[in-house]
Amino acid sequence: MIPLIFALAGSVANISSGSTSLDTRIVDAGGSWNLLAEGLSDDTHSFAGTHSNMADNTSAASQPVSRTRTVVPSITSFSAKPQTRFLIGGDSYLVETAGKSYSLTNPDPQTLRFEVHQGDNWAAGGDGSYCDRSEIQNQSTGVATSWGAFIPPGTPIGMAYQFMVEANGPNGSFVNTQNRSNGWFVVGQMHNDDIASGVGTSPPFAVQMDGDHLQIVARYVLPGGNPSNSSPALRMITLWTDPTPITPGVYKDIRAQANFSNSGGGYLDVWINGSQVVNYRGPLGYGQGTYWEYGIYRSSAPETTAVHYRNLMLTIGPSAPVSSRRP
Repeated sequence: MIPLIFALAGSVANISSGSTSLDTRIVDAGGSWNLLAEGLSDDTHSFAGTHSNMADNTSAASQPVSRTRTVVPSITSFSAKPQTRFLIGGDSYLVETAGKSYSLTNPDPQTLRFEVHQGDNWAAGGDGSYCDRSEIQNQSTGVATSWGAFIPPGTPIGMAYQFMVEANGPNGSFVNTQNRSNGWFVVGQMHNDDIASGVGTSPPFAVQMDGDHLQIVARYVLPGGNPSNSSPALRMITLWTDPTPITPGVYKDIRAQANFSNSGGGYLDVWINGSQVVNYRGPLGYGQGTYWEYGIYRSSAPETTAVHYRNLMLTIGPSAPVSSRRP
């Protein structure tokens, strides 16, 4: 989406790439609009805009603006059966749900829907009655193992997706009884390689809900520290809590860049709807590899909850690009 703001209400705006017209819109009452550049290849284009008034007088073209359009991967070979895999682009994801008809669905090629009821355990993961889960685990990004794959510590990581909660309370509200005082409600996590650490751990990076507020948390131990939840060496940092309750049915655009290192060079940057809300530099993680998971993982709760994710992207390496795209 290329925003252009330079005309009076009622005039006509046009955006072009070279000699090709891409979109035309009538300016709204506020004197602004968003022109959509659709159907372009996955590379960099130079855009310019004009506007015409009601007398059909057309302005000179604006200064060109370069933008890179990244094509989001599609979900293919979809399967909702626990312990099976499907693809998001070229990445393989493992299904970790209770296997109910509602647990995981694929409304369209860019969207996944997760739902949990109280008592929904991923049996293969050894879940107990204390948690409810409907997640997918990345199995192919990084270094292959017998159980999936991990991204080595010190590797730049980029992720981008859009996230929405469904209404589950009265008058179209979102109800979540889990918060910092009584439990957890994770809706996206960079999980630690607990096999390498030798102990179970909480995620070194998580997008979560604190009641009805979106929240970003991070954890770390210094080299040689024990990362288990009961360890005095474990440090948890709440980096951001949205002051505004989440709006059901409305997608939030989430982008993050991270480097999980507890021995130097660790960082985490997070943007919500284009605004940077986290700019952290310091130890991050436990010194082991990590892997990404989408979905719901919460301390067991009575309310039924469903969330949607769309336009899911995960990249690693020196560039670790994170695209900006239209919600």
